[in-house]
Amino acid sequence: MLPWLAPYLADFGRWQQSQRLAHAYLLTGPSGVGKAQLAQQFALQLLCRNQVGCGQCHSCQLVKAGTHPDLHRVEPDGGSIKVDAIRALVGPVYSAALMGGAKVVLMHQADRLNLNAANALLKSLEEPPANTYWLLTSSQPGQLLPTILSRCQKLHLPAPPADQAQAWLQGQGIQASPALLRRFHGAPLALQRALADGYQEKVAKLQADLVALETRHLYPENFADRWHKEALFCLDELAHRLLDQARLARGLAPLYHDHLDRQERLGEEALTGLWQAVLGSRKQLLEQPAINSKWLLVDIAWQLMEGRSDNVVG
Repeated sequence: MLPWLAPYLADFGRWQQSQRLAHAYLLTGPSGVGKAQLAQQFALQLLCRNQVGCGQCHSCQLVKAGTHPDLHRVEPDGGSIKVDAIRALVGPVYSAALMGGAKVVLMHQADRLNLNAANALLKSLEEPPANTYWLLTSSQPGQLLPTILSRCQKLHLPAPPADQAQAWLQGQGIQASPALLRRFHGAPLALQRALADGYQEKVAKLQADLVALETRHLYPENFADRWHKEALFCLDELAHRLLDQARLARGLAPLYHDHLDRQERLGEEALTGLWQAVLGSRKQLLEQPAINSKWLLVDIAWQLMEGRSDNVVG
């Protein structure tokens, strides 16, 4: 168990022992703080024969193996959770538990419910079957129907204290500076995943391409060809870089980089304008999935090369 989750698990145990459990919980917080792990531990505790998540009883062993007949998992399929996934739960959750205890539904990324699925879930939450618990997780709870939010007991998981996160990462063999941890909003699991996915290598490649772009050894169309398949990563890194360069221009220390040269070519106003332009493109990318990410990056790359954004006057 992740050490910063222990207080939540202790609270849950007290609610369980005093029979004060809600029938539905929504675990919120930034990506990479352990919401899925905590929900899994809640499920283990609910289904454990000893009601403590002992890990030794037959029920706990089935949960760990992913074969417990009264534990039902729902996750996005093709980017969303569809109504058929919710309808498939009706039979199991409204029937007697196959092992005679509780029934648990684990739903990760609940904000991916499409409208029909959300309405189907709402009906089950409004008329909860006996001895059934819904455990939902979401990094974007604002995307959920307000009526679903009102039917769930909400538990918010913030990022752990930086020293605790760094100690845990060190135990995993990862040396993370405060700046690098801030880059991932203090979420140690997000940082761990990114490093395993070649984050540092990608950052080095992007840095080289940005230098080539600024010195006109790489043109915007070529830059976009290289990065459009990872447009969100590219825009995220650009936003953090430009913000830190704007801070340096104001005489402040960077937040997200341990070592960053001051951008002598551009002043604070230009850097802030470019930062705002990148944030605008990022927003478009997230809100309009069908948008042409290549041309989005071409536009940003031209602004970077010219050192002037559409947000800067004069």
